[in-house]
Amino acid sequence: MVLDDYQPSNLRLAKELSNVILGDLEINQLPISQILMKAKRLARMLHDSDAQKWLDYEIMGYPVVFDPNDLGSCKKYYTSERPVIRDEKSNRPHSIGLPHLESYINSTKIESVSKIGANESQKMQILNKHHELVNDFERLKTTIHNYVTEVNISLSVGDFAEDIFENTRLAADKFIRENCPRAGEHLLAINERMKYYDPESFSQALTAVQKILMTVADTVVPPGEKIYVDKKGHERSTEPHQYLNRIFSYIEQNSKNDPVLSMLESEMSYIFAKSEHTHEKTRGLHERVSKEDVELAIIHMYLVIAEIAKIRKIETIYLKTPPSDNYVPSPKLTSPDL
Repeated sequence: MVLDDYQPSNLRLAKELSNVILGDLEINQLPISQILMKAKRLARMLHDSDAQKWLDYEIMGYPVVFDPNDLGSCKKYYTSERPVIRDEKSNRPHSIGLPHLESYINSTKIESVSKIGANESQKMQILNKHHELVNDFERLKTTIHNYVTEVNISLSVGDFAEDIFENTRLAADKFIRENCPRAGEHLLAINERMKYYDPESFSQALTAVQKILMTVADTVVPPGEKIYVDKKGHERSTEPHQYLNRIFSYIEQNSKNDPVLSMLESEMSYIFAKSEHTHEKTRGLHERVSKEDVELAIIHMYLVIAEIAKIRKIETIYLKTPPSDNYVPSPKLTSPDL
């Protein structure tokens, strides 16, 4: 199940529906056919085609010739240990779906058996079969419960992650608004360009991300001609075009999130390097900037700016962090206006 490319409102509706379905399954007040239709609607909301196919089989019954691998990611919810009936045309056995099984259960209840005039031996056989069917039904219904539960957990985790990123975005937006408002224009440009699904628009959006980071770099670490030696002993230029060097040297001086920051820097360097080769004839189309590239760059941009915002907030409250011994004094790695 993939939760990408959905509006937050759609995901919230899907989560609400999953809660309703779980309640229906646990309370046992609705026919299983209605619950399955709700589950199918949930799968449709999430564009989960594997689940839609599997739930169709559970509603209508499985075909005579059936390969569980056809269910893709939902293969784990299918079990072959289930009641079967013979196909009317081919007389070949095939697995029945949950509504069909539920109808058999209802027809073998004690009150139903009493109406058919069966003798005691027949009644006992029918009731024993009834209990077997009930056990099968509850076991198979558990697979529906498992699917909806997993969806619900995924959506809940998504809500949590969304809240975390929203706080990060707000911190970054506030920093841009208060310290480098010029970058706000580029934020609008990103929003506008991402509406169009073509490589050129993605490239322009990525350029806007770069311009924002350049503006942020100029704000926290004005460009210079000196060389900065990072904690790993690597020399880094702080010239104007080396905005990533200047940003990450500033963060390295004032943050303890070294592993995360190293990953962010590596990812951003890779993505931006791709954009620089977009128009080279020696590069294939596979090297074009993709929607995923831009989305990753935007997320990394917000994480980086939020980290700078946190550093600046601490510097405002407490004494400024002294520069490390391996840093060449010019340019300074703290903002000149503090």
